[in-house]
Amino acid sequence: MAEQNNNQKPIENPVLVKAIENMKQERNPQTETAFVNAMKVARFFVPANISKVQQANANADGTVELKEQPQVSFVLFTNQDDKKYFPLFTDIEEYHKWPDNDKHQLAGISFKDLCQILRKNNNPDVVGAVLNPFSHNILIPAETLYRMQQTEAIAPGTKIQIGTLKEEPTPLLDGVRPYLESQPSINKVYLRVMKREDKEQPNFLFVVDIATTLSEAELKTVFDGLAEAAKPNMRNVELAIVPMSSKFGTEAIKGAEPFYVK
Repeated sequence: MAEQNNNQKPIENPVLVKAIENMKQERNPQTETAFVNAMKVARFFVPANISKVQQANANADGTVELKEQPQVSFVLFTNQDDKKYFPLFTDIEEYHKWPDNDKHQLAGISFKDLCQILRKNNNPDVVGAVLNPFSHNILIPAETLYRMQQTEAIAPGTKIQIGTLKEEPTPLLDGVRPYLESQPSINKVYLRVMKREDKEQPNFLFVVDIATTLSEAELKTVFDGLAEAAKPNMRNVELAIVPMSSKFGTEAIKGAEPFYVK
């Protein structure tokens, strides 16, 4: 059975696991931020096949020395669309939930390592990571991981104010309409402005009235698609997206009218 190297610090992520559970209970900017912050400092177990290969190194005296170097081949998971994901496990207990856990060795990688591997791999079939696939099963596209890497950490307890824009950003709203019209699960969308006390510039906020029957993975896919549709017209302003069904979303739309209705 695959085991952790005893010389390494144990990989455990209680803060990340708690952040996942909180985000699943209610998705809002605070729980999403806590999740992103925890992901960025986490280390994960990943299944791998590790072998040793001989590498020739030339010495200064002209002799050649053969040294054994480890060669790591990561084990990827494939979904029904033949897209491949890096499986990430927050701890050894999560890894042991995989029926094939005894067929491979274990490697430990950081969030930064994961992003570097994905960028270097540059394989269009490897589209992201799946976190704790046999429990939480959170699919995270590579582009979302890269955005996480660039996201600033928000201190716990940061106050957030919600308001109305003085002038609607017409290019942004017109730009996302075709995507919204292509999504049958989206009923309404509200545009608000969100101001964090720790940042000088406000953010845009989309509050989405979306079918509550969607799974966490499906909801994330729809929201990621909306973020991509908005990107060309964001004018260097950050965007947050929350479901209207969340407590934060319900509070954020008070007194507001949707800019999109199905």
